[in-house]
Amino acid sequence: MIGIMTNGVLLDSHEATWAYDSCNGHSDKKHQYHYHIPPQCFLQAHDVATPDRVDWWYELKNNERVVRNYTDMAAQWPDEGEASPILGFARDGYSIMGSYDSNGMLQRGSAYGGNLDECNGMEDENGNYAYYLTADPPFAPPCLRGEKGVFTYMSTTKMCPISGIVKAFDDSGAAQSIGNHWFMGVSLMITAALAIIV
Repeated sequence: MIGIMTNGVLLDSHEATWAYDSCNGHSDKKHQYHYHIPPQCFLQAHDVATPDRVDWWYELKNNERVVRNYTDMAAQWPDEGEASPILGFARDGYSIMGSYDSNGMLQRGSAYGGNLDECNGMEDENGNYAYYLTADPPFAPPCLRGEKGVFTYMSTTKMCPISGIVKAFDDSGAAQSIGNHWFMGVSLMITAALAIIV
């Protein structure tokens, strides 16, 4: 695992399997949900520009669904968008950004003519280093620039209620209706993970 996103979902950087749900995530053999490629729903929830189609990474050829040529993947994304907010944190403590830099330009990996380093990262104009989710492989950082922190997680057999969760808590612990507030458990999990990372 490379890091954890602010919604509590893990980010991994092994070879893509091209079998994703409608948010571009999937579960592994341990039933652990995670992302490999830019997560469409999560990016849109943070006003990050995305392709028109959630399945932007494939195309139809001879009426058959095939993975798009890697050199054509970035062409599915808008060239410009709003600057991406911090969307997660890598195991070495550096921020993980969306697909657009502070100037609103789509970020591409060095193998595809972009300005990012071999780990899909770069320093901004203030000298702050961050990783980017790119529009072309490897999408998530394939390596980490800093020293890796320890990362652990726990499984549970508890199921979510069939009717969903009706209350959430903001960072102060006050009960709120679900909206744009973080769930207390996710907030605590991210805080605990960052404490371990840093």
